Amino acid sequence: MGRLAEKKGCKYLIQAMSQVQVVMPDVELVIIGDGPLRVDLENMAAMKLRHYRFLGTQPPQVVKNWMNRALLLAAPSVTAATGDSEGLPIVLIEAQAMGLPVVSSIHSGIPDAILHGQTGFLARERDWKILAEYILFLLNDRSLWQQFSQNGQERVRTQFNLRSQTSILEDIYSTTLRPKASREQGAESRGDVVHNSISKC
Repeated sequence: MGRLAEKKGCKYLIQAMSQVQVVMPDVELVIIGDGPLRVDLENMAAMKLRHYRFLGTQPPQVVKNWMNRALLLAAPSVTAATGDSEGLPIVLIEAQAMGLPVVSSIHSGIPDAILHGQTGFLARERDWKILAEYILFLLNDRSLWQQFSQNGQERVRTQFNLRSQTSILEDIYSTTLRPKASREQGAESRGDVVHNSISKC
């Protein structure tokens, strides 16, 4: 799900899914979104895949319905040739909140959202063979799928809760805006000030 641009890594997902469908022929790849690479990706999928759909841009409720039907979310982001890259794709948080395990890549802020081996799997950028292995792991192991589903939901509740994160951010602002002398005095009272020492060899 997302804009069909180079940084989304969709061509590597198609390559991975071609390997997945060798083992599990009935598994279908559904791509939601549009962009400059759509025609090229559709042509690639036509050559490599048995079951796939390109749905184009869809309203939020349709996206939600597909996420409820899905077995996992795959988002193998990469750094584009131009240097363009992701931040932290919100769809990864949304998927976990809905109990959907994620297979993605070690890219930008993604490891902050997905804990490898706990809430999902992370492959190196462009490593479609490992991506395929991770997808097959989750499709073949129901207990692992359930574990990732539960862990992902819990992680979103604890680490991406709007109210608690806003409170943490407000505390950072308050500390930063406090006068310097007050900050230093507070640090000393907590024993946080560390004095540097120089050791001679």
